[in-house]
Amino acid sequence: MTRSILSGIFAIFGISAIALVPTACQSGGVGDPCIPEDEYNPEFAGFKVEEENIESRSFQCDTRICLANYFQGRVSCPLGQAARVPCEPGGNACEGEGEECVEAAALADQECTENSQCDAVSGEGKGKCNPDGKFCECTEGGCPQGYACDTKAKQCKSYVCHKPGSCQVAKGDATEGDNGDKGCCVPGTDIPVAASVCGQCNEKDSRDAPNAVYCSCRCGVAEGEEEDPNFNFCECPEGFECSEIRKNVGLGDPLLTGKYCIKQGTGTDAVTATQQCGQLAEGAYGAGTQQCSGSL
Repeated sequence: MTRSILSGIFAIFGISAIALVPTACQSGGVGDPCIPEDEYNPEFAGFKVEEENIESRSFQCDTRICLANYFQGRVSCPLGQAARVPCEPGGNACEGEGEECVEAAALADQECTENSQCDAVSGEGKGKCNPDGKFCECTEGGCPQGYACDTKAKQCKSYVCHKPGSCQVAKGDATEGDNGDKGCCVPGTDIPVAASVCGQCNEKDSRDAPNAVYCSCRCGVAEGEEEDPNFNFCECPEGFECSEIRKNVGLGDPLLTGKYCIKQGTGTDAVTATQQCGQLAEGAYGAGTQQCSGSL
C-alpha cells in the first residue's frame, strides 16, 4: 500500500474528528444510515455501549450529524472479531485457509526537520529525518511492539493474517448473510482491522446499528440550559423524538450538548444501555468478556 493511500485514510479520520458545528441543522436525512468516520481508521477497535458519540462533520449526512447512541462495536462489522494473528511478511505464521500476511496499519508519519527529532522512532542517536518528505524514517528493530519497519516505504507498519476479500459488511447490505467467519475491515476496502472488536448488541432493545447509529440533528439545548436563539434547531420528523443525548458538564464544545432526534422508543442511558445489550447474535465476538457487553 502506498503512503498516499494511508495518508488519505488518516486525513479523512483527522478531518472528521474536529468538532466543528454547523450554524444550522436541517432535519432532512434524519434516520439515514451512516458509518462514523472513526471506522475508517484501521486501528479503531469500536464504540462502547455505555458511551454516546456525536460526529459533527459527517460527510455522509445531510444534517452533518452522525449519531452513535449508546452503541457497541463497529457499524461495518456486525459480528465483531477476535484480535487477528500478527505475522511477518514472507513468514509462515498464517494457518487459516486462504489467509495471507497483509499490512493492517501504518503509524502516522512524525514530522521532523533534523535527525535528533527521530530518535524516538529509531533509537537514541539513530534517528533519521527524511530530507524530502520531512518525516522520521524507521530502521530495522526501531518500531514499537507489534510493528515492523517497511524499509521501502520507511514506515513502521503492522501485519496480520487475513483472507483477501473476507470482510464483513453492515446490516442491511445484500451480502450481510455471508458475514460469518469473516473479519472486520476498513469500510469499502480490504484493509483488515487488527484489534479485537465487540459484536453488536441485539436488535431486541434497539442497541444494534440500524436502531442506534444514523444521521440525526440537534433539536434542543441540554436540560436546565437557557434556550439559544442563535442556533437553528431542527424539528424531528415522524417516527423520531427529541431526546437529551449529552448533558452540558462544562467540558468540550457546548454546541454539541443537548437534545437530538432519535428513533422513538430508543432513548436510554449508560447504565440501562449496558443492561439492554443482552444476547449477542450467533457467532458474534465478545460475549462474556470484560471488553464487551452482552451474553451468548
